[in-house]
Amino acid sequence: MSFEITGRSLAVPADEKLAAILRSKFIEAKEIVKILIISLRILGEGPELRDKFQEIKRHKDQVGLIQKDFLSYFSKVAPTLYNKEEWMGIFSKFCGIIDKLGGIAYRVEYLTTKSWKLPEELQNQLISMGELLSSMIDEYIVMINVVLSNSEKTLEFRSKVAAAEREMDSLYRSITFSTLETNLPAPIILLVLNIAEMLEDVADLLDSAANDLYLIALSVT
Repeated sequence: MSFEITGRSLAVPADEKLAAILRSKFIEAKEIVKILIISLRILGEGPELRDKFQEIKRHKDQVGLIQKDFLSYFSKVAPTLYNKEEWMGIFSKFCGIIDKLGGIAYRVEYLTTKSWKLPEELQNQLISMGELLSSMIDEYIVMINVVLSNSEKTLEFRSKVAAAEREMDSLYRSITFSTLETNLPAPIILLVLNIAEMLEDVADLLDSAANDLYLIALSVT
């Protein structure tokens, strides 16, 4: 639980427990993104890709268990939490992130079932978006590690997340125009645009969740 002293609050075991649960959630999300990046690199290699999608399902199942742990614990300590809105805000945004990553996986899998090939430029742009998202999650995990002990470090990594989100916006604009300028069939164009948009949406959610985490840091350190 958290409580306020002379206008500030101190992190105590409840905050630490919630941070630990969230850390495990984002580590699972990072694993999903890593698999998506690999999948984008080996588009067209059916059997190997099917194994990758099974891995994503296993990670999503694990995320579901962690989400139950978070809600169960949160319901017990919420009445005494100083930052309950921020903790729940992060949880809600994480749920959105997992939903978006699942949607990306379904679309990449559909590309595979149709044996559609992407132009190398588009494929590399999608991979770049995935790699940038992976690095953003890394920065966010570091934020979780220091949020209850060092507000200056939290701000440093919050700034890195924000900078990466701006770069993601730029990549998204670039791939949008690149895709529209191709002669690809309409279904492929739609899928590529959907995947790119959902990657950018995940970056937006992560950037917003970083704001919540920084507010927690300001109140407990």
